Amino acid sequence: MMTIEDNTWKVHLEKMTGFAQLRRQRHDELRELAKDDVYIRVGGNGFRPVSLHGDNPCGSLYIDCKAVGTTANLDRALQRARSAGHGKGKAGNGKPEHRVQAGLIREALMAPASLPKMLDCEALLDQLIFVSDEFRLDDIRADVIALGRKGDDYFPVLIELKAVRSLTRVLEQLERITDRLNQAPEATVAFFSAASGVDASRIGTSALRMLIWPASKSGKESHAVSIARDRGFVTIAFPIENDGRLKFQREV
Repeated sequence: MMTIEDNTWKVHLEKMTGFAQLRRQRHDELRELAKDDVYIRVGGNGFRPVSLHGDNPCGSLYIDCKAVGTTANLDRALQRARSAGHGKGKAGNGKPEHRVQAGLIREALMAPASLPKMLDCEALLDQLIFVSDEFRLDDIRADVIALGRKGDDYFPVLIELKAVRSLTRVLEQLERITDRLNQAPEATVAFFSAASGVDASRIGTSALRMLIWPASKSGKESHAVSIARDRGFVTIAFPIENDGRLKFQREV
């Protein structure tokens, strides 16, 4: 029999579902914020304005030199987001993958139809709807989650971002978040539906898992990467061009 502690993550997911639905209803305002490199993140306790600025991607925003925290009131979160300033320091607390994460979120808010092409995944996806980042259920997490569509089929897309080409722990992370969501399929579908606006009856539970990391400097890859792709994991490389823009390439 499940204990109360075992069900904590389900309660957390149900709370996020309500918050995600409220945020979706303010899409136009979210797009305007993205023009100023600001994003409203959803968590189990509410909404937190986050920076998408190149000097502090996925970092805190500040008002009167104090980091803006989480609030359960969306109007308050939006007000804070409009008046806050960007902190400056090492990109994403020294994590270059946060620059990629911020770039994906900004693109999702500004030009959502462009994501499959941007990620070089048009063969896998006709549509990719951003849902959330820093998605956590207790100690199990995913960097980015989205809702994908191919033909008439909608399905979760779980994405991990890495600064180095290492499979250590990343496949386990993707397996764990997949297993956790599969433990509560109805709640999972309800969350993706609330965040995306897609009717729950059209959403499946078989997830597409992606790993986004730097391109191989040698042009070669390990046998382990090939095996991971044979298991259904998608790997995407992000070489940084001279002008600083990200250009993704799916590895096959």
